Amino acid sequence: MLCTVGLVVGVTATAAASPPAAVEASEPALLIAHGEDVAACAWPTAVAVLGGAQCSGTLIHPEIVVYAAHCGGGFKTIRFGEDAQTGGTTVEAPGCRAYPNYAGDLDQGHDWAYCRLPAPITGLPPTPPLFGCETALLEVGSEVALVGFGQSTEAASGIKRWAATTLVAVTPGNNTTLVGNPDIEGTPSTCLGDSGGPAFLQLGDGSWRTFGIASTSVGACGGYGAHSGLAGAVAWIERDSGVDVTPCHAADGSWAPGPACAGANRAAANVGSGSWADWCSGTPASGASSSCGPAWDQFDSTLLPSVEIVSPSWGQTFLDGALVNVEVAATKHPEGYALARVRLEIDELEVASDDNDPWLFEATAFPGVGVYTLVAVAEDWAGNEVASAPVMIGLGEVEVPDPDQGTESGEGGSEDAGGGAESEGPGCSCATHEPRPLGLLVFVALLGYLRAPRGATLTSRWASQRRAARPTKTSSRRPST
Repeated sequence: MLCTVGLVVGVTATAAASPPAAVEASEPALLIAHGEDVAACAWPTAVAVLGGAQCSGTLIHPEIVVYAAHCGGGFKTIRFGEDAQTGGTTVEAPGCRAYPNYAGDLDQGHDWAYCRLPAPITGLPPTPPLFGCETALLEVGSEVALVGFGQSTEAASGIKRWAATTLVAVTPGNNTTLVGNPDIEGTPSTCLGDSGGPAFLQLGDGSWRTFGIASTSVGACGGYGAHSGLAGAVAWIERDSGVDVTPCHAADGSWAPGPACAGANRAAANVGSGSWADWCSGTPASGASSSCGPAWDQFDSTLLPSVEIVSPSWGQTFLDGALVNVEVAATKHPEGYALARVRLEIDELEVASDDNDPWLFEATAFPGVGVYTLVAVAEDWAGNEVASAPVMIGLGEVEVPDPDQGTESGEGGSEDAGGGAESEGPGCSCATHEPRPLGLLVFVALLGYLRAPRGATLTSRWASQRRAARPTKTSSRRPST
């Protein structure tokens, strides 16, 4: 469906005629007006999202399909093909999520939802988000492609259609773009059934990026169509799903490519390859991207990243049994390799690994009362490992030694650390009991059941590519400077 609403997003620039300030709202719906049917396996990452209502969506990552929040969450059937009701192939997605802060039809800038697929789609190049410096390409007059399963001016919804058009408004403050012009006959726009469908932009290397999620239209089919900006949804999608959908960029949009910064769909407009029986084999994919800087393997391997534990701070104590959020700040050197992952160590034992920026280890559990030493280890794609300064914290009624009283190794859970703490007063012996190393080792084996990880496991196809592409380490672990 596509929502037709009375208020168009704020406009910073327009082409031809200015859009109306408001029209009366009508029933939700959406499609590609003045478009044409797609060829077999053309625009293969544009999908039908079925369940509750017919909507459209986009495969932006082997595991992630995005669509519109107003289509609802829950169980969805994702159909890859040219007809929403038959042919192609389907994937069932039981846990789709609509953005919880979406405020309704007038909130086009937050009209986001996603499905995490039960298994990665490995044979089809995705169309990743337009992100970082790439978003500067969005301006009035930019040529874009719209794809969806909605109605056209002559036909019913359910058939995948596409159209080439230009942007008539770009409003970063509202996280929206606008297409269409009802005053010019035949101008392509969105229509009923297109909700959630993609707006694509082609980069200089021929690969495509997804920049918009079809949200609302104004007036009849072929009127102004608003798209919610996918770049604005990235932080929530990555945090909520634990999947890195922007492997070319850090969370702040800076250029930080890894080996997975490649493989985007670069098929020519409305040209397909193969068939759905073989997942459109032969669909062209891009090489290593250099859209905002050097390709991932063209950085200086001698320049090291930096890493520090931001929270908790040295000396903080928590109730026995508390689950602790550990926040790490890790950044690549401006001219060095991007970060591959950050690992969390407790008393020299690795307990979790996170390959998503921002680096956050949520609800980390500890085996009992005591003083613990936390260290974060950042690893870049050149194989360099850099360790943070240690941070000692306490669980239960214990005293944490001052930083200048720590051991040379900095490990709070060691016997040396216990000795230093023991002279401080009662209760510190809880942090230094000798069975700690074995007890913690056993506890680490159970930690997966006690900790709610965020991006702590490397299960996606892109993450697997990262592991396979990991180069030989060029240095041993070093302290962060």
